[in-house]
Amino acid sequence: MMNLLLINYEYPPIGGGAATATWNMSRELVKQGHHVIVVTANYQKLRGWCEEEGVQVYRCRALRKSPSRSSLFEQLSFVISATIALPKILKNYSIEGVIVYFSMPCGPLGSWCKFLQRTPYVISLRGGDVPGVETSVNRIHYLLQPVRRLVLKYSQTIVANSISLKQAAQQADPFPVAVIPNGVDTDFFYPVEHHNKVFQFLFVGRFHNQKNLFFLLKQLNHLKNTITISFICHIVGDGYLKDKLQEYATKQQVNLIIKWHGWLAKEQIRHLYQQSDCLLNPSLYEGMPNVVLEAMACGLPVIASNVVGNDAVVRHNQTGYLFELSKEEEFQTALQSLLTNRKKARQFGEAGRDWVVKEFSWANVAKEYVQLFIGQK
Repeated sequence: MMNLLLINYEYPPIGGGAATATWNMSRELVKQGHHVIVVTANYQKLRGWCEEEGVQVYRCRALRKSPSRSSLFEQLSFVISATIALPKILKNYSIEGVIVYFSMPCGPLGSWCKFLQRTPYVISLRGGDVPGVETSVNRIHYLLQPVRRLVLKYSQTIVANSISLKQAAQQADPFPVAVIPNGVDTDFFYPVEHHNKVFQFLFVGRFHNQKNLFFLLKQLNHLKNTITISFICHIVGDGYLKDKLQEYATKQQVNLIIKWHGWLAKEQIRHLYQQSDCLLNPSLYEGMPNVVLEAMACGLPVIASNVVGNDAVVRHNQTGYLFELSKEEEFQTALQSLLTNRKKARQFGEAGRDWVVKEFSWANVAKEYVQLFIGQK
């Protein structure tokens, strides 16, 4: 058994998919007998040391203000605080391996661990930290390229959570990349039988440009105006686009078919998965979307954009549909296909549940990460 350190500037209750992945990974590693410490950013009254289900969590002092987003300055404040805290943590807990989520901003902390104690570190790429995946931060990636490449060069292994993300990473930087997918807790996320009179679509995620929510609202409005079957769409999440999205929804006259939920607790999100009929994920890019895995584990079919991340999870015409972002008619066809054929929607959902149970186990994910350290001993 090993003493392992996980570093991520986001960790529940703050953050998105990578935070959820870190949470699940830490608990699975503990189940497998490892001693696990998580270093993350503080948020409101959550600060310093605490124990959560056997995981030792240290929340560094940082300037994080929002649960759903973090500015570059806030991220930098975490990196500075973690840099100060890590020497003592490495020494006191005899850390044998470090898993760092995001090449930037957290990657340099892995390099710091190696410099201090020669502790090997693995970089877990998440999507937006790979150049070219999120075009809006291309300039930042260009400016940080020397630092990022040093971080990647001295890591023991670089891990992507999908084949398409691996390909994007290898195109951006000259280093080999392994693939270990995200997992999903299929004991916690499971389907229940329900009989909705009105078809229930669902979106879960941050209100960020990446999630393509203006496109989604526009398409739901078009669907409302072209079909007579009743439906609503639950939108779960929060973020800096919230006010603009709600204003746009009012202008598009889709408020009557939208239910805004804000951030929900894990159990509440599970309930919505279980009571919905289809998950929508029109993102511009993903790493490997935890939300999609969770929804599929709850027996939901998924309609998703055919982009990095989504293409690794959704099996087109088997567990849902993948559509090209440039072809709005494909999205409309997919929406109408499931809205008018609930039997097909249920069949896709059942196939999705079977697929994630078979292929996306957190137990297997944790073992694969540990093997990266054991294999180098």
